[in-house]
Amino acid sequence: MRITRLYHPEKLACGETIYLDKSASSHLVRVLRTKTGSPLVLFNGDGFNYQATTLDDNTKKTAVHIESRVAAENESSLSITLIQGLSRQDRMETTIQKSVELGVSKIIPVICQRSNTRLNADKQQKKLQHWHKVIISACEQSGRCVIPEITEINSLDNIMPLLSSTASKFMLDPDAANSLKDTAEHPAAVEILIGPEGGFSDEERDFLKDRGFNDIRFGPRILRTETAGPAVISAAQTLWGDF
Repeated sequence: MRITRLYHPEKLACGETIYLDKSASSHLVRVLRTKTGSPLVLFNGDGFNYQATTLDDNTKKTAVHIESRVAAENESSLSITLIQGLSRQDRMETTIQKSVELGVSKIIPVICQRSNTRLNADKQQKKLQHWHKVIISACEQSGRCVIPEITEINSLDNIMPLLSSTASKFMLDPDAANSLKDTAEHPAAVEILIGPEGGFSDEERDFLKDRGFNDIRFGPRILRTETAGPAVISAAQTLWGDF
């Protein structure tokens, strides 16, 4: 029997009784039909799974007893940052969800010259809140206990302060001569840049190459933007990570 995993954003400690919020309680009792005394796994982003048992079936404030904790130990040995050109809502959501399942450490949404989406400050914050929920859901599903970071939405020319000076940097370009497997080194950290639906402009390519990004191709076919990120992450995990 598969045990339900839920994110609880507060501190968890063995032997304590905590109360789930209204959303989690309703999902647990109304949707999943969880009964009193059912086993449950909670996580809060500290790297541990907390084994627990429900004490009631209150749909607004379910009481849960924390019994033990176990280190998850399923984070990737390869630190992966995905820099994703902003795309339409469903595509961006798919990219974030699958990247989290595949082990990404950090996601940086960027606005490129050919991005079809333009958001004001208020809409940007709403998007970030929604994407955070997508990340949490992907962690619940995939068994991750460390929550990947997602940064504010940035313009492409402002991302350098968010990047590491030691990570290997790659940008996907269907016209590039080399692929990931041509990389001689065995990096401990990679930063992967994926363009929006329309790809990068020549000006953006030159800007990125001047800042240490290596252009790579991913086979003879052109991938959709929502496919590209998860595909390259999978390849990097196979070459240097935990696949």
